[in-house]
Amino acid sequence: MSDWKPPVSDGNDYSISSERAPWVRWLFAALIIGTIIVGAGWLISKVVVPSELPNQPTVVVDDTPEPDKPVIKKSSDDEAWVKALEKDTLEGYREYLTLFPNGKHKDAAQAEIDKYDNKAWEIAEQRQTLAGYEDYLESWPEGLHASKAREKIAEIKARAEALAKDAAERAAQDAAHWDAAALANTVDSYGRYLAQQPRGKWVAEAQNRITQLQAAQAAAAASAADQQAWNAAKAANRADSYQQYITSYPQGTYVPQAIAAIEQLKPSPGRTFQDCQACPLMVSLPSGNANLGAGDGETNSRPNEKPQRPVTFTDSFAMAVHEVTFDNWQACVNGGGCAANPSNSGWGGGNRPVINVTWDQAQSYASWLSQTSGFQYSLPSEAQWEYAARGGKTDVYIGGSLTAICAFANGAAQESGLGWANSACTDLSSDRTQPVGLLSANGFGLKDMIGNVSEWTLDCNTLNLRDAPTDGRADQRGSCNQRAVRGGSWFSGPADMRYAARLMQRRTDSNEFTGFRVVRKINN
Repeated sequence: MSDWKPPVSDGNDYSISSERAPWVRWLFAALIIGTIIVGAGWLISKVVVPSELPNQPTVVVDDTPEPDKPVIKKSSDDEAWVKALEKDTLEGYREYLTLFPNGKHKDAAQAEIDKYDNKAWEIAEQRQTLAGYEDYLESWPEGLHASKAREKIAEIKARAEALAKDAAERAAQDAAHWDAAALANTVDSYGRYLAQQPRGKWVAEAQNRITQLQAAQAAAAASAADQQAWNAAKAANRADSYQQYITSYPQGTYVPQAIAAIEQLKPSPGRTFQDCQACPLMVSLPSGNANLGAGDGETNSRPNEKPQRPVTFTDSFAMAVHEVTFDNWQACVNGGGCAANPSNSGWGGGNRPVINVTWDQAQSYASWLSQTSGFQYSLPSEAQWEYAARGGKTDVYIGGSLTAICAFANGAAQESGLGWANSACTDLSSDRTQPVGLLSANGFGLKDMIGNVSEWTLDCNTLNLRDAPTDGRADQRGSCNQRAVRGGSWFSGPADMRYAARLMQRRTDSNEFTGFRVVRKINN
């Protein structure tokens, strides 16, 4: 206790009298708090809704500041529709539907498209033609009227087919009546034709022939000379004798018969005929010009096939439609003109081409045929053969290609196994001949000119075609112990089946792949 000392002053004036009593501060704070409480009570009384007001909604004041609202833009659907309306075309509306198949304006777009559809159908109905309905279907294959269009097309086609069928039937009936009338060649037969076909194709000709027949009949009663001239013409049985009769007696009784006889003896180009029952079927070929032999650019050509040269056929001639068959040969044997039947190599005879015959034996058959028929038959010259084989064509191969050969020629096909075979062809008779006439005819109506069997000709072996005859005659220069064979055979590949291909054989040779066909002179 004795150590206590009074506090030392720090230099500030300090006294006990400067201190406030704590209750003063407390009283001041209480006043302030009371003031705040009273003010708060007054404020609350101003914002509380009196309970006596009925069903007043509570208003919630959102003091959050509103953000800027975005500008509302048109949708892509609406923009596409506006563009479609601006275009106002079928393509524009279709483009809209393609982009918005389920869009807001799909029905409106479809309605516009339907207008175009209906307009197209209206045009088709106005045209009332097959092309009109087909045009509609092409533009509107799934259109509103597609099924109707198909029905209309079917109806039009059915009508056209019915009309065509009816016309064909009437034309066939007309032709049959005319053939019967012309075959009878009488006033009555042509009269029947006119009654049957008052609007027929040959009405004018029938009337003309009736006039001729009636005039001839009237003249015949007073003309014994007419009868004698006709008898003479028939006895000669030649085209020129019948022509002489017509010239001398243009109104003669037998003029129609003379005309028919001339047609038989000197048939017009393209006509087929037989001079006797045992004679081959022949077809008359037209006169004309052709470049024969191999061209400079022809693949597989040989020196003896050149040069290619123009040949003129002033007179028409007839050629056998098929190669001479074993049946044809048997008729010659029976008639004493040919030796016994050659071997058929076990393949059968009948309608197959005769084989294993020499050039001289083929000549014997042609001589017998001439004596039997009364017409001049022979083997063809090379020029006649190639002119006939081409049938008016200038190609290297028949049909124009290696594949096309198959339809016309029996040659070495893939089944043969031969190295030179034509792999484009299949052939069940690849190792032998086949009956004539099974394949297609050429432009002159001839069959098997290429393939099946090679064919003897009159021409001698020459090194080339320089200075060869240009009038269709046979070339008798060169080595005549050898003769040209043409056309290739069942054993030949494409190189030997060209139109221009020339092969040589000794006239005494005979084999399984060589036969022949005949020609007949017509200009008599």
